[in-house]
Amino acid sequence: MEEHSKNHDKKKRIIDKYNSSSFFYDKRYRAIQEEKYEIVLNNYIGNEKLILDMGCGTGLLFEHIIKLILEREVIRINYVALDISWNMLLEFKSKIFNLKKRKFSPNLILADIECLPFRENIFFSIFSLTSFQNLPHIHKGLLELFRVSKNKAEFKFSILKKNLELELLLEILRPIIKDLKVIKEENLEDIIVQGRLLKNRVS
Repeated sequence: MEEHSKNHDKKKRIIDKYNSSSFFYDKRYRAIQEEKYEIVLNNYIGNEKLILDMGCGTGLLFEHIIKLILEREVIRINYVALDISWNMLLEFKSKIFNLKKRKFSPNLILADIECLPFRENIFFSIFSLTSFQNLPHIHKGLLELFRVSKNKAEFKFSILKKNLELELLLEILRPIIKDLKVIKEENLEDIIVQGRLLKNRVS
């Protein structure tokens, strides 16, 4: 009961933090986040299959992906964006109205990464950038991410270096990710992890 209360309190603090910072988030963090996007989207093609953005915030990643796929003449994408902060999603929604290409309009969902409202095995690509450090239990978020992904789904993930037990994280990820790549750059506040999720390795 005490553990549940602590988890609830942490999530409430995170929600309050992002609800109160949503209106200036882009101005403060756009440049920082775009450094990460340049790395994770290098050679990313994008397609019409389901993409999940876990902890989507104000939609900065979506904006970046749209620019890329327009350059590459991709016809459309099915993009699902999830966040625990209502105000962050409202900021995201305001950007959708400004998109002339309505076929790129994403589905926005208010939900918790540790309890995803999706059935198993549906997403072909999963992004989560600078979100998992906010979870009370990172492994629960990873289990949910793994549950909703298809076998060989693209996995593009980052987490703040601060207070990160990297080896513990990699111990969880190594058995389930093919072509695991870990990117640590001095100028980045995050560790970036990429690869493909392999569900057939887990019994």
